[in-house]
Amino acid sequence: MDGTNTNLGSIKIPPALEYSATDPENQTFTITEYLNGKQLRSFPGTAGQKYPFTIDHDTWIRLDLDVAHQLKVRATDSTGLFSERIYTFTRIETHIEFMLDLANPSVRAQFSLDGKPERVLLTLDKYLPTGAMIESVKVCNNALDASPTWEDATGAVKGGRGYLFTNKTKTAENWAINFWVTIAKGTAAERVKLNGYGGAFD
Repeated sequence: MDGTNTNLGSIKIPPALEYSATDPENQTFTITEYLNGKQLRSFPGTAGQKYPFTIDHDTWIRLDLDVAHQLKVRATDSTGLFSERIYTFTRIETHIEFMLDLANPSVRAQFSLDGKPERVLLTLDKYLPTGAMIESVKVCNNALDASPTWEDATGAVKGGRGYLFTNKTKTAENWAINFWVTIAKGTAAERVKLNGYGGAFD
């Protein structure tokens, strides 16, 4: 295996690695990739060919924060001899950011309306340790438009109050509610937790 074992440090995005392998006796070999000891894929290797090694988005977001993780790639030849490289890293995040997925038909049905929504109340089931904060909460009542009109409802959500929409136009067939929440970890030493949301609109 080329390269050296490496500590990638604390990272916020999936690592993008590349490796190659050769066999000094020109034996055939198999490459196997692992994440935290679990096999990701295995395939016949070609001597000297460069292979990308990364983590897909769905797997990445399920990795625990602030703990060590390990990527390993191993080349095993036809006699059972192997060579491997190990990469360690810690996944960190500075923000939690989310909005409704209106491309999902069931979500879209729950948050679409025939008439224009006038106000929305949004509550967050959260744990914010000292140093963390709600950075922004944006809402819109024309979420199905190509360019929704986002409005700043941060103060209303922090104060536990409903927010009155100012937008009165849409280009899509139906009105629809969406919200865009950003929470900053800031200087917090503990983990921020966002368990869910609630509220109402009319």
